[in-house]
Parts: sequence; structure tokens; C-alpha cells
Amino acid sequence: MCKATNSSSCWDRSKHHKMYNLADIRHLHLEISSLCNAACPLCPRNFYGYEFNDGYIEHNMTLSEAKQIFQPNFVQQLDEMCINGNFGDAVMNPDTVEIIKYFKSCSSTLKILISTNAGARNKEYWQALAALRVEISFCIDGLEDTHDLYRQNIRYSTVIQNAKIFIEAGGHAVWKMIDFDHNQHQQATAKTLSQQMGFRQFQLVDHGRNQAPVFNKNKQLSHQIGNPVIVEFDRLWKSRTQDTVLLEDIVSDRIPKNIQCRVKKQKSIYISSTGDAYPCCFLGFNPKTYGHGNYHEAANAQFRDLIQENNALEYSLEHCIEWFNSIEKTWTMPTFDTGRLVICNDVCGAELNK
Repeated sequence: MCKATNSSSCWDRSKHHKMYNLADIRHLHLEISSLCNAACPLCPRNFYGYEFNDGYIEHNMTLSEAKQIFQPNFVQQLDEMCINGNFGDAVMNPDTVEIIKYFKSCSSTLKILISTNAGARNKEYWQALAALRVEISFCIDGLEDTHDLYRQNIRYSTVIQNAKIFIEAGGHAVWKMIDFDHNQHQQATAKTLSQQMGFRQFQLVDHGRNQAPVFNKNKQLSHQIGNPVIVEFDRLWKSRTQDTVLLEDIVSDRIPKNIQCRVKKQKSIYISSTGDAYPCCFLGFNPKTYGHGNYHEAANAQFRDLIQENNALEYSLEHCIEWFNSIEKTWTMPTFDTGRLVICNDVCGAELNK
């Protein structure tokens, strides 16, 4: 393990056949918290809004952990950092501001982007983030009467107030809105409001979250997102908790595609709140433990055995990305049965020339 103060002296720049050399990384996708104050019905941290942990660890990355994992020389080589977790939200981490201060102390030119539900914290918190010159995407999925249909437990008025504080303090704010059937009639109004408030940009995104029943803590149907086919809790719960999803169940209608890895081109890596290193967030859904009765059970099982010593609190970051090279080798596998990864094929695959 490299112990040098300037760990760039330990990097082997000659190994160009590797998927990654640490010295080449220019973008970091970072989860600093796997906790969340929301209950979005299609989030992987719950079951259609009902509380359910399907195999993820709840943890806030501490300032000391961030300093240990991300040495100053590594932070200095980065162009951009995106703080947006698979399972949590940055507002849940009490060390968020101090962690960002540390990153900025290492590199004043580093561009830091945060995506958040913005449903928590006080005035001083949002003013501090504005002073640190970070760009924040406020996830606001409607107006007063529709926002919490998806962003459950998050008050629209709180988010708007926090955004206002951030903007008035000079912060770079983006209004990010998921396109739902139930908010389409409000999208033009939301865009106009974003401009009036001083948001720099209005983003309308489609995350494929348009069909879902929503259940409350008593397992009762609260409402529906779109028009889901099945809305009975017991039926869905039994399938999720008792069924086993095999590779053959998810590849029957898929064809091998030409995989052009987005993060390899971007020179990016993903680090979870516990310090685990993955090539990207799509491969970072806690593959060692997460996924039962759904897509991730079969998809994660495909590469789980490829993961080697990837926790950056136990090993150097350079060592933690060594196993990424075994991922790249799967892209040319002829079939899913022989090792072509479904996740890579789904996310970064383009139709092969006929």
C-alpha cells in the first residue's frame, strides 16, 4: 500500500491498458450520506414509500473519513465533483459543509455540484454553501399541491425557502424537476417561478419513475404515480421479499450492445458513503448485499465476485480501483451468460451496427 505523502509518485502511468489509472481521474461522484429524510416511492431505499432496507448500510461519511480517502493531491487533480448519493441526501450529513470546505481548501477551482431534496437545515447552512460557491440542484417535483406526491415527507414551502436563502446569498441554484403525469400542467409555471426567484437553470428530467403505487406506514395504498398495473401491497411485497430473480429473468428481451462506458470517457469514479469504490453509481448499489426480488438481485450477482478490496478506508484509493479492470473485460463478452454485464449493457450500450 502506498504511504507516500505525494501518492502520485506511486502511480504507474505506463499501464495504459488499464480501465483506470488514479492519476487520470478528473471527476468524482460522491455519496456522503446514505440516510434520507424523504420517502420517494421509487427510491431504492424503500418499498414504494413503505420503510424497507433491502441491504444497504446507513452511514454519514465523516470529515476525518473524507480527509483519509481523498488526499489533497488527488482533490487537486479533479475538475468536478458531483455529490449525489444512490441511497441518501447530503442534507442528512452533519459534516457536509466542513467536508466541502476541506475539498475547497485543497482546490479553490474545483467545481462542486450537489443534488438534494433541500428539505432540511437552517439559514446558516444554506448561506455557508452559497459562500463556498457550490452549484446546487434543488429537486422540486411540482408546486405546493403536487411536490410531495413523489418527494414524500418534504415540504414544498421549506424547499422554496431554503432555495431563496441560497440564491439571495449568491448561490448558483438549479431547479430540477422530474416529469410526471401529475405535474405536467405545472411545468411552465414552475419554470417561470424559477426564473423569477433567480435560479440559473430549469431542468426537466425523465428518470423512468412514472408508474408506482405509493403505500403508507400501515401498508395501505396512499395514492398512485401514473397507472401501475399492480397496486396490492401483499402481492408486491411477497414478490419482492420471497421471489428470486435470476439472470435469465432479466435478459430474455435484451440484446448485446456496443458498450461505450460513460465514466471511462469522463474519467470518473464513484465512492459510496462507507468509502466503497465503484466505477459508477449504477454498479454501486451496494452490490455485495443489496437486491432481492428485483432487477438488482440478478444484475449485482453478475459482478459481485469481481469486487476486490474496494473500501478506501481500509486500502489506498489507488488499490481500490484495481478491480475495475475486470469490469472492462466483460464488455466484449458475447452473451450475458458468459459474463457481459446487464447493467453496463443497459446504461452504456448502443445498438450494434447490423
